[in-house]
Amino acid sequence: MEFKTLAHVAIDELLAVFNLSFSDYVIPFHLTKEMLTSKIAAEKLDMNLSVGTFDEGLLVGFILQAEKIENGKKIIYNGGTGVIPESRGKGLVRKMYDFIIPILKERDADILLLEVIEGNEKAIRAYENLGFNTVRRLLCFNGNITQGKRNNDVSVKALKDFQWKTLCSFWDIEPSWQGSVYALDPMPESYTALGAYEGEKLVGYIVYSATAKKVYQIAVDKSYRKQGIGTTLFNAIGEQNEWQSISLNNVDDSSENTSTFLSEKIGLKNWLSQFEMKRLLN
Repeated sequence: MEFKTLAHVAIDELLAVFNLSFSDYVIPFHLTKEMLTSKIAAEKLDMNLSVGTFDEGLLVGFILQAEKIENGKKIIYNGGTGVIPESRGKGLVRKMYDFIIPILKERDADILLLEVIEGNEKAIRAYENLGFNTVRRLLCFNGNITQGKRNNDVSVKALKDFQWKTLCSFWDIEPSWQGSVYALDPMPESYTALGAYEGEKLVGYIVYSATAKKVYQIAVDKSYRKQGIGTTLFNAIGEQNEWQSISLNNVDDSSENTSTFLSEKIGLKNWLSQFEMKRLLN
């Protein structure tokens, strides 16, 4: 076995190994080339920081990673770990981390961050043995949007001027990596960002990817809540995607108001939960 970065791995090879690795996962799923390319771009995954296991030159396992600096700390995010079924039971995830951590420390990385599905006890124990600790529980929602009563006092139009200081003031909770300011700034061209305006005042917004059929952020000014603004924004997304099923992942479970809104007002189901786990390097 050989361990090295994924800097020179072709997207088609990575896609094949990714899909084989997740074919028998707790929640099996399959990506197209377009979806994997979109994931890499959206999460700003860096193949120079990502690591692979190679058996006689063939990729058999991987850890996809990205890097950001936040509050003076350099954070390394694990956007996906996989090992093909035939190569499991050999401690490859630990060996990949053993390979990449010295490289990350040379880059002065401070924190390793990842998400793992609640109930995947084998993976949770493995990450705990690697020094990760659970920091919060995240709820994942999906389903078809229930068309609700819109607020006719607000207009919905494309959001092009991202004043993040204002947008962040609408938040109750910090988004996970995929919905973070780092991941969304600059906004990918394939994403739709809509603002709800009362006159000229922005009072809410939503960010959606038609490719992934996923909402990355939804927030309403605290002074304008319970006025149908969030419902109006979801209605706009529903109209754009012809009311197809969507997902909204990684809602901090401490935000009971958000969970209640998504389930009772929008009609989405909390079908899965994850733990966000962290390991300090320095």
